Amino acid sequence: MRIHERGGKRLSRWYLDQVMLSLGLWVLLSRVQPTSIESQLAAIEAKAKGKLGVAIIRPGSATYLHKNDRFAVESVMKMVVSMAVLEEVDKGRWTLDQPILFRRTDLSVSVQPLAELLGKRDRMNVTLRQCIELTVTQSCSASGDFMVRKLGGISKINAFLRRHGIAGMSIDRQERDLQTGVIGLKWKDAYLDPKVFDADVARTPKSVQDAAFKRYLKETRDTTTPAAMGDLLLKLVKGQLLSAKSTAFLLGVMERTETGADRLPAGVPSGWKLAHKTGTSRTWQGVNCATNDVGVVRNSKGEWVVLVALLRGSTASADDRAAALAGVARTALGGR
Repeated sequence: MRIHERGGKRLSRWYLDQVMLSLGLWVLLSRVQPTSIESQLAAIEAKAKGKLGVAIIRPGSATYLHKNDRFAVESVMKMVVSMAVLEEVDKGRWTLDQPILFRRTDLSVSVQPLAELLGKRDRMNVTLRQCIELTVTQSCSASGDFMVRKLGGISKINAFLRRHGIAGMSIDRQERDLQTGVIGLKWKDAYLDPKVFDADVARTPKSVQDAAFKRYLKETRDTTTPAAMGDLLLKLVKGQLLSAKSTAFLLGVMERTETGADRLPAGVPSGWKLAHKTGTSRTWQGVNCATNDVGVVRNSKGEWVVLVALLRGSTASADDRAAALAGVARTALGGR
């Protein structure tokens, strides 16, 4: 009897040891195994304190977060404008290097390096090559708006999108109309003088600015879904939007983008080259409407990945918002 009891105890302990060993192994494996991309993106979104829209597209596969929700485009629209202009170049309407008259009345608001080039002059000649370079790499509002008007108005941008089957994206205002509207103002030529614009902003009641900002957070004008932006960039990198020459030119310009070094570029590992365009809204009462970065990464093997990161309604700091976008690239590519 005593032998039986001892044997039973030994057997029970053996089973217990095996169970504990299996449990420990399961815990260890659960810690070292990477979570799914979707789970990683959800964790990034939580830290970003806003809604994060993502598209990660590879040949034959795609991952999305808030795939069909709307996000403000902001200055990413300047990339779309550049695409529409290059389509006209492909059609023979313009050449990249022909001189086009730019007048002081063609200036816009916010960031506009063309204003510095114009100086005190009333007019100068520019080229589309110069305009696209400034519009994409430095997010120049003046050159972007100028190209919109040369195309024949903002409706031409949406026509370009529809022509190429891009559903879920709408570009409805020039920068000078958008950036005044979100404050509660309406564009007028007097705003060609930045001092007049700044003075009117300072005089605009907080209640008016509150209402304008809340409208901007909710409206669908000048917005895109992650799916639509991903589709646009997919068609660009596959050569389905523009000629091979124009595709190579635009991707080359996008690789020289100077803005947003702490966004997608910060998450791209060595061996990959990023062509991208950023967009950023104002922050009002602690809320940022849009912090964006979208593009295509390529490596020397010819492999590519489309990356779309759109952050809406975030209460996080600028550094934390940028880190969230970098995290999207890092998650997609296994970067540093």
